[in-house]
Amino acid sequence: MSSKEELYKVLVESVPYGTLFFAYGVCVDANQNALKLLGCDLKQLIGASLDSITGDESTALVDLKLQLKKALRDRREHISWTYPGDGYDGPIDVAVVYVSDDGKELVVTLNSQLAGGGVSSTAPTDSRHQVDISVHTDEVVPADKIERRQRKPSIQRESPSSDEVIVIDDGQIVSERRVSDRRLNKGSDHYFDGLTSLPNRQMLAESLNEFLEEHAGQPVCAAVMMLDLDHFKDINDSWGHTVGDQVIKKIGQALSSLVGGENMLARMSGDEFVLFIPELSGDTSKAAWDAQAIAEKLGEAVASPVFLDGHEVILTASIGIALLTDATLTADRLLQYADTAMYEAKRKGRNSIAFFDPSITEKAQRQIGMNTRLRKAMDNHEFVLYIQPQISVETGQLLGGEALLRWMNSDKINNMPSEFIPVLESSGLIVDVGRWVIRTSCEYIRNFIDMGIWQDHMRLGINISPRQFRDPQLLDIVQHSMSSYNIDPRFLNFEVTESLVIEDVEEAIKKMEAIKALGSMFSIDDFGIGYSSMIYLKRLPFDQLKIDREFIRNIHRDSESRGIVEAIMAVSKQYGLKVTAEGVENQEALDILRELGCHSYQGAHFSMPVPCERFTKLLAA
Repeated sequence: MSSKEELYKVLVESVPYGTLFFAYGVCVDANQNALKLLGCDLKQLIGASLDSITGDESTALVDLKLQLKKALRDRREHISWTYPGDGYDGPIDVAVVYVSDDGKELVVTLNSQLAGGGVSSTAPTDSRHQVDISVHTDEVVPADKIERRQRKPSIQRESPSSDEVIVIDDGQIVSERRVSDRRLNKGSDHYFDGLTSLPNRQMLAESLNEFLEEHAGQPVCAAVMMLDLDHFKDINDSWGHTVGDQVIKKIGQALSSLVGGENMLARMSGDEFVLFIPELSGDTSKAAWDAQAIAEKLGEAVASPVFLDGHEVILTASIGIALLTDATLTADRLLQYADTAMYEAKRKGRNSIAFFDPSITEKAQRQIGMNTRLRKAMDNHEFVLYIQPQISVETGQLLGGEALLRWMNSDKINNMPSEFIPVLESSGLIVDVGRWVIRTSCEYIRNFIDMGIWQDHMRLGINISPRQFRDPQLLDIVQHSMSSYNIDPRFLNFEVTESLVIEDVEEAIKKMEAIKALGSMFSIDDFGIGYSSMIYLKRLPFDQLKIDREFIRNIHRDSESRGIVEAIMAVSKQYGLKVTAEGVENQEALDILRELGCHSYQGAHFSMPVPCERFTKLLAA
């Protein structure tokens, strides 16, 4: 450690308050006071993202992250944080220092001394974060923030009476009438869900139909949001349906506390909720912006930890939004659109928001035709493997490559992988095609070895799709392919995406460890999108991560891209991971990567993906 680094450590550890450092929403360092207060060790805290919550984080850390997100949204420099547990006397003063004007680099200090008390070293486990819906009437809003706040509507909570109005957060005034009136008019229990007491599917459908009839022939701008809890089945499987019902009830309460006015929240079935917003801005683009803001608030409410019978449950939600601008639609069609958008959000990796786009259904029709052609492609030997070389950043040495699937149809036309691979995945054909890729990759390496051009330090990367990863025969296929071609397992590096590991972390760990036990390696591919997987780096047995090309392409002329890469490099160094940069297209980008300590790269600067014959010549050279 250099003298400057030692001085930095001494200074940070000597201050009498907790200090955390964030780059692009990710914690990159913290002092011991912060670790003690949050009930974490350094390895747990580094890589923690403000945009994601995981089950192995302490309650204090989860609560602080939620409060920090609110502070950053309004660019507040101080918040008074109520510590969620015992071990303090009064609120903790949280100061946010914006190191960069764009808010991408932050220093956060936690001063418990102002409250006159200390903090226990044990992470609390018996409190629940409450959604903040209080009115801050004494807050002075800068003039340049007024327009932004007016554009971002709040979700409302239930009013104490049908005549009372309430102002929440962003200043919208609402009254509670629609649902309470329907209770009086309908009165019957069959319009309400027995578990949550929310309106049920029948009541929602009737409300939608009434709205559509009332506005027939008139311009409208409404929204229907379908919210589905991610991985809720795991709760029922692990703790039973009784606990699952309690969780649904708690989530329903959290969501309904945010919903009021003319809006209606209903429980459809199982772990699905629907929010109907009958009035948004008349401008479609602004309405979409408003709907997005509301969906984000719903997601934050779901992500608040729930404590039941000694269990701490932290969930996320996938939310689909269908904007209604045509009152000629039926309620069933509108709900179908929201449902389609919700599944698109799940396809994006869960814990996300998606809008219904008519092109989704058009795309589905095209995929049906492509699916038919793909089923014939295997029999007709239309698939081939290209290889993109991977190069040492420091020495320029060839380190191996990544095997990439290509489809050359009978007309000798190359189909784009971004079009046909999702169809292979959704249809299940990816399992058979993936087995062929593994066998063919082993065959290629065997040929390279026999030709004397494959060296011990080289690796060939093989992409494993989510569906292929779930194949119960995957380990057998890998073992059989290696033994058939007498391949040393260390020559193979299996690449998986962020969405795959988030799908089922425990299962991913088991399968990865079984394959790694053979001697192979694992990389996390397309790393950096949303930082969602930084949380999992300390749990999953990765050897390497690959930074997504979007952050590399403009690294030499975009300070934000460079900052993100620097943050990823800092976290990867903490966990001892080698880093490969994808999409390196010029010398300027390569020079920056060398300066940051990146291990290897691939991209057009050296070579695009090439047929096996061309890669053979590169190895021989």
